[in-house]
Amino acid sequence: MRTGSAELEAEADGPPRAARDDHPLVWTTTTYFAEGLPWSLLHQVAAEFFTAIGLPARQVGYTSALHVTGSLKFLWSPLVDLFGTLRLWMIATQAAMGLAVGYLALHAQRLEALGLGAGSDTTWVWAALVIVGVLSATHDIACDGYYMDALDKDAQARYSGLRIAAFRIAMLVGNAGLVYIGGRFGWLAGFGCGAAMLLALAVFHHFQLPRGASERAEPDPAATAEANDPRGSAAARARHVAAAYLSFLGQRSALVVLLFITTYKLGDALMFSMGKVLLRELGVGTETRALINLVSVLSMIAGATFAGAWIARARLARALLPITLIMALSEPLYLLLASATVPMQLGAALEIPASLLELYRPSIATITGVLAIEQFAGGMATTAQMIFIMRRCHPDHKAAHYAFATALYAFAQMATGTYSGLLYEAQGPLIYFSVTSVVCIPALVLVNLIPTSERAR
Repeated sequence: MRTGSAELEAEADGPPRAARDDHPLVWTTTTYFAEGLPWSLLHQVAAEFFTAIGLPARQVGYTSALHVTGSLKFLWSPLVDLFGTLRLWMIATQAAMGLAVGYLALHAQRLEALGLGAGSDTTWVWAALVIVGVLSATHDIACDGYYMDALDKDAQARYSGLRIAAFRIAMLVGNAGLVYIGGRFGWLAGFGCGAAMLLALAVFHHFQLPRGASERAEPDPAATAEANDPRGSAAARARHVAAAYLSFLGQRSALVVLLFITTYKLGDALMFSMGKVLLRELGVGTETRALINLVSVLSMIAGATFAGAWIARARLARALLPITLIMALSEPLYLLLASATVPMQLGAALEIPASLLELYRPSIATITGVLAIEQFAGGMATTAQMIFIMRRCHPDHKAAHYAFATALYAFAQMATGTYSGLLYEAQGPLIYFSVTSVVCIPALVLVNLIPTSERAR
């Protein structure tokens, strides 16, 4: 299976290079940038595009439904472990995503030109986004498995801040750079630049990405014989798939672990879904939102990097609780912005002059400061969550386990975010962002119950 594919690649590309012998700085940065860019295109740039062309809040919220591809990726994650190599999966999905995003750019240009707003037919845009979502989820499986395959436990913690930072830099490129380009030069250029970057990453990794440890390991004669036996191969694959899921569910405190992963960042997910709509109601345009996004993503990167260093020094068991508290305390900050919409809406209904209403509108500096603080805390929480999940992964099923755990988180984001627009429209921003401040309570309880040491092997 994997050994055969690795040998074919070795014959085609020359002598294999050891991932452990190469400094992981470059490949960790580029692979997680390649993981973060399609995520940003799906969940940030697409939401900004729908906001810019005038779609209502509930339709912008439907972009959260794209998390369904991430929440279902555990269904095919064992296949990524079984067939081909993690390196080959990454390169192929990056190239395919580049083509799919190029197709998306063409349809985005058509919608922008029509300018139909709420009456726009977005069918083909959604079709392209779903295709990108499936490819992105598959790429995530391979990328996360490759990271755990190439680095030992201590190195995984040491470089966790870097991988989160690279992911966030990709979000910065998407949420700030591509959104700015889309708002200023048109969405064909915005999505088109994203497509070009994904294709360039596929080419770069084809020539520069080192092979993982499992590709360089000496083949086991017994395993090779079983793989070459059609009956044995089918049985071995079935056992592998069953073991991948059962071993994760059989770990210590499995139910508490599953609940913690599912609820840990629900508040952030809800804020993320409607944050752009709130800024639009506060009169912040697309280009200005892109500049605010620049500051907020930089803050998120700083928070992620800081948390990675903190956990590497103090260990996860000591750092997880204070990081969770910081995240929870940052959630109510959005209420400061949402509260400004109440007098603005009342004033507009009473036909108060616009010049007076401007007194209630938060300044760009205030908006940027709120987002920067919240995103710094969110970046810290993301790093802590990812390290916790890696501690729960068995080395024999690392890609499948990581995919399964992150799929739970994606499902929670999808379930809450998809209907967030309906709640926002029905209750208004003040109540909506009050809810986001409350839903972090389960995580504060569960953080005291979960096992934080490395899982038993």
